[in-house]
Amino acid sequence: MKNFILFGAIAATFALASCAQEPAYEQTEEIGPFTVSLIKENVWHIEDYNSSHPRGLSIKEDGSYTFNSCSDMYIIRGKKKALLIDLTNNITWTEGADEALRKIFYDRAGDREKIITVTHNHGDHTGMAYAFENEPGISFMLPVNDFKDDKIFPAHKQLIADRDCINLGGMVVDCVQCEGHTPGSMVFFLKGHNLGFSGDAIGSGTGVWIFSKEGFRQYTTGVENLLSYMEDPKSEIDPETFVLWGGHTYQNSGFELGVQTVRDAKELNDQIWNGTAQWEPYNMVARGLDATFKNGQAMVVWNKAASEEAAAEGR
Repeated sequence: MKNFILFGAIAATFALASCAQEPAYEQTEEIGPFTVSLIKENVWHIEDYNSSHPRGLSIKEDGSYTFNSCSDMYIIRGKKKALLIDLTNNITWTEGADEALRKIFYDRAGDREKIITVTHNHGDHTGMAYAFENEPGISFMLPVNDFKDDKIFPAHKQLIADRDCINLGGMVVDCVQCEGHTPGSMVFFLKGHNLGFSGDAIGSGTGVWIFSKEGFRQYTTGVENLLSYMEDPKSEIDPETFVLWGGHTYQNSGFELGVQTVRDAKELNDQIWNGTAQWEPYNMVARGLDATFKNGQAMVVWNKAASEEAAAEGR
């Protein structure tokens, strides 16, 4: 009986210690210029906005307006390691963004090994890199085709390629390349949890931006590679419930990104190659983007004349 009581006391003490090591978090909270939301246990979504600087277009009472094209980050916490995906915009509209971001990541990572990766090499996904450039104990794992020659991250970075995986301890993240938006765009899948994190690889509800014929050729290959992974039974994806979290979720157009989005994207690419895709004007002349091509849940924002040239040349 004494042994049973002693064992129960030890177990209770261990349980209390475990709770102390893993503090509870609110479903949604503001920390500095960031809003942090719990997606599911050990997975968080971070956006660079708060109540004083909302996401998207904000019109004030005096008729003036601000536009916050906020970008998204994600934390996945395993038993041994914690992973931060993307580094959002370089926040200049307030002070202390670097300190706030470190707090968000470090508090949730605890004493685990800390890893940072990014979905692709664009400034609105690498903008806060400076927050970690002199931090000890941080390792960087970056898509090879976007970062093999970059000057943003330290020389000790590790490059990752298609089908590499990051084992966090009880949480495994598969890395799947979906080039096109950039040559090395990567989608990260939390295996067995029906979650993926896609950055801008297939857009975030308003279409993926493509900048050249070569970029569209890459995107065609990238979508096929992405769909091949997602439809492979070994990937443990339920197409009915799987969700892709994009790089700018405030742009969502009324539907969640998922397996059907990628299937529609493959069909849309075929239609563009055949010259039969439905489209409507898009106004970003400075970047050569003047057309949105649509099919189901998929959209490609590109140049109409370039698409016609690609269709004439063929794959």
